[in-house]
Amino acid sequence: MPEIVAERVELAFGEGAARTSALRDVNAAIAPEAFTIIMGPSGSGKTSLLSVLGALMTPDKGRVLVDGADLTTMSAEQLAAFRRKYIGFVFQSFRLMAGLTAEENVRMSLTMRGMRDSRNHALRALAEVGLERKGHLKPDAMSGGEKQRVAVARALAHDPMIVLADEPTASLDRASGLQVGDLLKAAVQRPGRALIVVTHDERLRPLADRVIFMEDGTIVREARKQYA
Repeated sequence: MPEIVAERVELAFGEGAARTSALRDVNAAIAPEAFTIIMGPSGSGKTSLLSVLGALMTPDKGRVLVDGADLTTMSAEQLAAFRRKYIGFVFQSFRLMAGLTAEENVRMSLTMRGMRDSRNHALRALAEVGLERKGHLKPDAMSGGEKQRVAVARALAHDPMIVLADEPTASLDRASGLQVGDLLKAAVQRPGRALIVVTHDERLRPLADRVIFMEDGTIVREARKQYA
């Protein structure tokens, strides 16, 4: 099962006097089969950490290990292949193609990964998020909550071992936000899968097994759910 480990990770942006530290000596171990939330004020490094853990950015210092494989030693091509195979992303802005139906949006991500039988995989994923009857709709005919559910289906359709979500409920009303939170919580029940969500949304905290709090580019504390 793929544990995700960050060891003394540092990341900065800019040059010279304008150089700004985004991550400072971050150490974290993310266990599989757990819903982990990263919280903190704007500019605290949450999205930077998610990007490093998701192989979207390579840290300036430190290591990121996934099931023992060191992402910081991989080439750009190897990182892209790693993301396609192992990671599903969910973003605040949905990132759906306006000219495609819900089914086509999900199928496109599968086709890009070279998966066969993309239609059945897409329909199965849409059914998992309760949209089996809306696969023919384009984004402009769907509510914000429905669009985000399509985005969740797209992230899960290739059965990734790691699911990363960046503010997935920020633009949703209470009911839709809780629905998306419940879908993500259900997704982590797959054996061996890790779920990491960056959020300001306090509604998601009761769903989390672990909450990591960040300030000024570093982890300052964490809280874990206590089970009876």
